[in-house]
Formats: sequence, C-alpha cells, structure tokens
Amino acid sequence: GRFQLYAFRDVPTGSSHLALVRGDVQARTETLVRVHEPLSVLDLLDTAQSNHSWGVHEAMATIASAGQGVIVLLNCSQTDDALESQLSDRADKATRRSDRSADLRTYGIGAQILRDLGVGRMRLMAAPRKMPSMTGFGLEVVGYADSPRSER
Repeated sequence: GRFQLYAFRDVPTGSSHLALVRGDVQARTETLVRVHEPLSVLDLLDTAQSNHSWGVHEAMATIASAGQGVIVLLNCSQTDDALESQLSDRADKATRRSDRSADLRTYGIGAQILRDLGVGRMRLMAAPRKMPSMTGFGLEVVGYADSPRSER
C-alpha cells in the first residue's frame, strides 16, 4: 500500500531516521506502531529470516490492512566486518536473537519522532517489554500486536 515517507535528522549525531506513515494518525486514537532499528540493510531486504519479532515487510502489510499506523526506521550503522559476518550466518541458516541491550537514547529518539508524527496511544508491533519513560514523551503503550513470526 501507499505510505508517506518522512525523514528526520538527529542533530547531535547527524544520523538520519525515516518514518513510514499510513492513514490519519491522531494522539487520541490507538495507532499501530513499529519502531525498527535494523541490524543491517539485510533486515530491510530479507523477508524470510530476521532477528526481529516483526520484519519491516510484515509490519507494512499489517498496517496496510489496518489502514493506519507508523513504522519508524532508526538509523543503523554497521561495519563491513559485521555485515559480512551476518551474511555468513544467514548462509549457514543460523538463527539467533540479538543480544544488544536496549539503548535508552534510542528509545528517546524513537519517542520524539512518534510524537512529532502525532502518535499518542499506541499498540506496539514488538515483543512485550518494559518501555522506559514513554509517558514523559506523552506516549501511552496500550498493548502489543501479536507477531506473525510467533506462529512459525
């Protein structure tokens, strides 16, 4: 389906972030939200295997079906060695979860983008977890959408 594309610049780091928006987002209306920090460009290309509970393609299809939602794609920086390692792991069909801990700064960047887009009440397309300080940004997590990957 059709999405509006928005670009945001993180002033302290100079990083760019993208947001895909479908439908009329309003703070009082529950909005499907996927905040995605790609481990690499492969996360955006590969629909079959990912380290995330929701792939970008799955999130886009779900939001398109619902008629309204937001996907935030946070900037990802990856070294050439890390990309080659990920390609090798996928060639071996290895499946593993990312062991990266949540970066509170990343939460803040995603939250600021969501508020700028008009999100208030949100149903997250993510594995349930504690979301630090979302109320400080005027955001309310009302629940979590079931991942299509949990059915596999």
